[in-house]
Amino acid sequence: MSTARLLRRRAASGHLDIAGEHYEKGKRLQPLKKPLNGSWRRLLPSLTILLCGLGLLFWPARTLRSDNFVFYFPNARHVIPLEVIDNNQYLPLLQVLNQVGALNGLTERRNNLKVVFGDRHIELHDGDPRVRLDKKTLILAAAVRVSNGKWMVPTDFLTTILSRLTSQDVEYQVGTNRVFIGNIRPGSFTLRMEQESNGAKLTFQFTDKVTVHTESVNGKWVMFLGDHPIQPLEQSFHFQNPYVSDVRFDDQDGLPKLVITPSAGGLNFYPELAEGGKLLRAELLKPVPAPPQTPQAPASSTPSSTTASAPPGTPAPSPGATPSTPATPAAPVGPPLPVVVLDAGHGGEDNGARSRDGVIEKDLVAQLVARVRQALLTTGKFRVILTRTGDANVTFEQRAATANVAGAAYFLTFHAGDLGGGSPQVAIYTYQSAGQASPSPEGETKPFFVAWDRVQENYIDQSRKLAQTIQKDLTALAGVTLDLPAAAPERTLRSVNAPAVAIEIGSLSPDVDAGPLTDTAFQLHLSSIVAEALSALQGGGA
Repeated sequence: MSTARLLRRRAASGHLDIAGEHYEKGKRLQPLKKPLNGSWRRLLPSLTILLCGLGLLFWPARTLRSDNFVFYFPNARHVIPLEVIDNNQYLPLLQVLNQVGALNGLTERRNNLKVVFGDRHIELHDGDPRVRLDKKTLILAAAVRVSNGKWMVPTDFLTTILSRLTSQDVEYQVGTNRVFIGNIRPGSFTLRMEQESNGAKLTFQFTDKVTVHTESVNGKWVMFLGDHPIQPLEQSFHFQNPYVSDVRFDDQDGLPKLVITPSAGGLNFYPELAEGGKLLRAELLKPVPAPPQTPQAPASSTPSSTTASAPPGTPAPSPGATPSTPATPAAPVGPPLPVVVLDAGHGGEDNGARSRDGVIEKDLVAQLVARVRQALLTTGKFRVILTRTGDANVTFEQRAATANVAGAAYFLTFHAGDLGGGSPQVAIYTYQSAGQASPSPEGETKPFFVAWDRVQENYIDQSRKLAQTIQKDLTALAGVTLDLPAAAPERTLRSVNAPAVAIEIGSLSPDVDAGPLTDTAFQLHLSSIVAEALSALQGGGA
């Protein structure tokens, strides 16, 4: 029977199989193919989620890293935060503009910012590389971004737009973390390494005179090079050498320096300046082993020599033995340096106060803390620990824990806010809880156990002494308004198990510019006074 006749007969009978499915007149029956196992059906959602997760894992993410950027001027230098977003370097727009002038107006909408800078008008859009300067449109190397509430511009803004806003020269090399503004010519240097029999010698040839101050930090040698700005031909040098691993130039705090990392421990370091400060030699050498001690031969007896009689019961010396001499005692190890914990308020998405010209509290106090840290380290009397580095949002508990775990001798937290009146001003606070009772009568025993949320109450007197000492020294700051130390419910101090104060500078508010507070001379003077006050409390030494 032909296939066509067979199909017609089965269709007439009402039954037909097509593509593995059984059909009946007016009714579709279940497929004859075996359906998927139920367990596989249950696994399908999980597999879908897994595949989506893998896709997100390998999807190129937006990367962000915080760093510092230095503005060099003929008589000053300013450090502002820098962010690396998607492999592009970004600077906070308003802080950049404040370096060369003052803002006259600011209008911010959701994705749009208009700035009046002198008689110039600047307009930017989030996610757009085009910037409107007066009636001209300029294109940046990357799009403008808004990060943590701040308008950020790529670093080529310095040469593309900032150079048009100022009459001063602007010298910037793409990819570096520094710009030179005004009549300033940075120096540079070359480096040569030579292998020696018991170490290595580094020779630095500078184009300008440098001065050298050396410190040892975390197993590395740091050579500070003075105040003259330096633009290195190379930022870092790496060696395959048993004595030197790498040499890196760093000026993230505005202080040019060389950081040398040895390949091995136990080396001696000998820096030397020559040629009027333009040539620096630094040797890394293995210590010379001490010569072995040769036992002295016993003195030969002579007829005229006399022998002292030993007390009864004293054993006679063995033949050939020499009298032992008392060993020279090892030099005692000095006590550990007291720890000072510095806390820069706010951070991350918590910007704190903001000035009329766009300076944000978290950035201002971070800059001030860096200067106080350097002033304390220069005394050689303290070890300094920071509660936050970079633009991080640290909780109150984490800040207190940093101090308590380190066994801090002093804790200082820095803030900036609206203090009213003129600027600059400085106010110092100690902790007082909202319901804190008056001091206990003399002779009354304090409880042995104090909860962590009240532990600062054990240090009220010491904290007051710390505040009074700093405030007394601050009277040397000319042109600065000072308030007497006061007690306030400062949350950051509540759980700190050490003498602690809060130092607030002002005024930082939307009604005034922050120029007096960002002034380098003001910050350096304030930092040195804080360091001197803490040194005085330590009795002049560790």
